[in-house]
Amino acid sequence: MSVKFSLQKGCFFLISLMGWSLYSTDLCAQTSVADSLRTELKAHPEKADEIGTAFFNLAAQNISSDAKKALTYADEILLFQKNIKNQHLISAAYRAKGIIHLNLSQFPEALQSLQKALEIDEKLKADFGKIGDLNTIGLVYMSQSKYPEALKYYLLALASAEKINRELDVASTKANIGIVYTEMGDYEQAMRHYERSLAIFRNNNHYSGQTNTLTNIGIVYYKKKNIREAIRYSKLALALADSVKDIRSQGRENGNLSAYYNELGQHDLALEYGLKAIAINKEIGSTKSLGLNEQNVSAAYLKKGNLKQAREYGLSALKIGTALNATDIKKEASLGLSEVYEALAKPDSALYYYKMFTVFSDSISNDNNRREVTRMGLKYEFDKTEAVYKQKQLLADEQLRQQQLELALSASQFQQGEQLRRLQEVQLQNEKLLNEEKQKQLIIAQNNEKLQAGKVNALSQQQQLDRLELKQLWLYGILALVVLFSVLIFLLNLYRLRRLKYKNEMQLQESEQKALQLKHQHQLSESELKAIRSQMNPHFIFNVLNSIESYIMDNDKKTASRLIQKFASLSRLILENSTKSLVTADKEWKALMLYTELEDIRYSNAFTYSFNVDEQLQLKTLFLPPMLIQPLIENAILHGLMTGEREHGHLSVSLKKTDTGICVTVKDNGAGFDTKVNPGRISGIKEKSMGLASIEDRIAMINKQYPGGKARFVIGRGEGGQGTTAEIHLPFFEGQSVLN
Repeated sequence: MSVKFSLQKGCFFLISLMGWSLYSTDLCAQTSVADSLRTELKAHPEKADEIGTAFFNLAAQNISSDAKKALTYADEILLFQKNIKNQHLISAAYRAKGIIHLNLSQFPEALQSLQKALEIDEKLKADFGKIGDLNTIGLVYMSQSKYPEALKYYLLALASAEKINRELDVASTKANIGIVYTEMGDYEQAMRHYERSLAIFRNNNHYSGQTNTLTNIGIVYYKKKNIREAIRYSKLALALADSVKDIRSQGRENGNLSAYYNELGQHDLALEYGLKAIAINKEIGSTKSLGLNEQNVSAAYLKKGNLKQAREYGLSALKIGTALNATDIKKEASLGLSEVYEALAKPDSALYYYKMFTVFSDSISNDNNRREVTRMGLKYEFDKTEAVYKQKQLLADEQLRQQQLELALSASQFQQGEQLRRLQEVQLQNEKLLNEEKQKQLIIAQNNEKLQAGKVNALSQQQQLDRLELKQLWLYGILALVVLFSVLIFLLNLYRLRRLKYKNEMQLQESEQKALQLKHQHQLSESELKAIRSQMNPHFIFNVLNSIESYIMDNDKKTASRLIQKFASLSRLILENSTKSLVTADKEWKALMLYTELEDIRYSNAFTYSFNVDEQLQLKTLFLPPMLIQPLIENAILHGLMTGEREHGHLSVSLKKTDTGICVTVKDNGAGFDTKVNPGRISGIKEKSMGLASIEDRIAMINKQYPGGKARFVIGRGEGGQGTTAEIHLPFFEGQSVLN
């Protein structure tokens, strides 16, 4: 078994804005520029298009160097998009947001923004914008190792680019398609696409395109085991990136060189390039690139025999891959951790991670994916050939139709002469008929005069009758108004009395409801205080501080500093969350992970753990009661994993969507039920857990506040009678306001 190293591909983004040029602004002055633009917009809303263009320029300048700042500028445009007339600008803002979210490894947000941009561009029939949208959507899917979906959007983008003859867009799209073929193992197809793209980029002096294509060619040589050529192409790409100060490409190439030197056995150079790549990607916030770099550094430490650092970087890479659901990172990190644990003489853990590697590897490069990619490529070529054939057929049909029209025109000219003769005969006949018609009209006019005189007499009599009827209608109308007014007065008084009665009843119900709400709020506060006392217990604080002191005494300042930072972050999150009845799930999840990581460090990595979230759930829009789950994790560690003699203890925490709401599951393979604590096993364990009683109190309160939610708490033995499994079922709190 040998470690596979993680490589980062050179992908291509397309931001198309016709006729707009980006102006240069000093980074330290951008804040003042943005403030000036906001002031200008308030004073002159009619300049929305001009101000939006300026904000877009600021966003484009910061995409590579400061993605988060670029995102704020793109959001500025969308805040006043209703005032913007140029819809191409709004489309470009959404497209830029998609690219920024992709750089930050925020894949769902990236797809949402890009689909919005594609919708606008399709309405505008803007082919140049559609190419960028489709290409970037393909990049999002490829970043998640969903290669058939990525190829589908790349081929749509390529068809649009070839249709309007945009040479650079064709080159960029072909290069991205080459990446898909590289991952599927079809290196000949990949190299054909890369060589075509590189020629176009060089003819147009497109340095970013050349950099990315050289990177991808190096990866093909690496996969073909020609490491020297891979290093040569990677260094060419790095030199180009340095010349144009492309920070993102610099981080990518340093990471790739780390993998190449690892393969050659030059592990010191691999560490040098890998650590430099980590520093760059931390600076620009590229989370996925950071995960790839950490796996390369883990592999280098493994080869140098530093198993502790190898394990630390490997677990960090796997954590990033799991958080991003990036299958390629999870695959390489799992294989690397398998070798680390094999070197640590822990065969169970080694086998566990190797099984994970096998699952992830099959999901990326199985036969179905290869067949689908091949099918889509053949279909694209067939559709392209068929379109050319149809165009030729239409041209032949048009020529035949032209000949038929010429024959028809000759016949038409002959018929026109015949029709002219017949027309003259018809005109003579019409003149005779007109004379006869004039005589008949004269007779009719005389009869009409007599009839008109009779109508005048009848009309005079009808007018007299109408006057009498009008007087009767006035009389009946006055009587009806008097009756209607009396009825209205009666109904208004009746309505007023009923409204006063209803108001009194509502006030009584509101007072009763407020009293009940105050009672529930008091009980909830008591439950939350119990949870705080259970979570931040003196034993845990004391042991963490002892661990920090131990690291300081051992002169391990870096680990001590990291432990202090994590402990401070956990304390801050607990204090923030404890002031609210509901908090966003991402904050609560982060607090749980920090707590577990501190316990792991505290007990010298005596167990492993994993946190899994259902893909259907969005943590930022989901709400959870704070400090409800932590007592279960604490009990699993202290009363389960740390009280038995079982090696390779593992804690699993998962958040899944159910038919009625959500389910939080905490599992461990520790001592389980009916097992007494072994006093000699570990110190610092609470003799009595206050957390379970607190959870039951809070579940009861939730069911009172949300009667339809059916919240419940279940705890029992794990599968096969080993360990403990605890579940908390909660209703959806998604989209609800957080109560202070």
